[in-house]
Amino acid sequence: MIEIKVLAILSLIYISLFSLVTLLNFLNPNNFITSSLHSKFKLDETNVLLYCFILAAFGTIASLYLSEIKNLEPCKYCWFERILLFPLVIIYFTTYLKKDKNGVFISLPFIFLGMIISIYHYFIQWFPSNDSCDLVNCSSPYIWELGFISIPLMAFFNFFGLLLIIINQKILSKK
Repeated sequence: MIEIKVLAILSLIYISLFSLVTLLNFLNPNNFITSSLHSKFKLDETNVLLYCFILAAFGTIASLYLSEIKNLEPCKYCWFERILLFPLVIIYFTTYLKKDKNGVFISLPFIFLGMIISIYHYFIQWFPSNDSCDLVNCSSPYIWELGFISIPLMAFFNFFGLLLIIINQKILSKK
C-alpha cells in the first residue's frame, strides 16, 4: 500500500508548508515567498474558489479511492466527514463558475464542522473506548502512517487546508 503512504506523506508536507506560508502572511503580508507565489497564483476572491475546489475534489477522490479501490469500509465518523466534504466540491465549482464570492461564506460551516468531527474521530483513535461505533470500529485505524497519520487526520488536513486558503486570501486582500 505504497500509494497510501505517499498520500499520507504528501498531506503532511502540504499542510506543513501551507501553515508556514499562512503564518508568514499573518506576520508580514509583504514577504518574499508570498510575493513570489502571488505573482504566479493570484489569490483573489474568484481564484480562491478554484483552489478550494481543487483541494476539495482531491480529498473527495482520495476518500473514494480508499473506500472503492482499496476496499476500506468507512466508519460512522468517516461518513460524517464525507457528508461535509463532498458538497464542498459542488459549492466551490458552481460558485467559481458563477463568480459568486459567497461560496467562501457558504462553505465555512462545512469546513468547521468537518474539522471538529475529524479531530474528534482522530482523538478516539488515540484513546479508544470499549464502545463500538457501527459495523466498522471507529477507534481502530486502517491507516497509521509515520506512527500518527490516519484517515481522520488526513481529512482534518483537507478541511484545515481549505480554511488556510481562505485565510490567506483574506490576509492578502488587505495588503
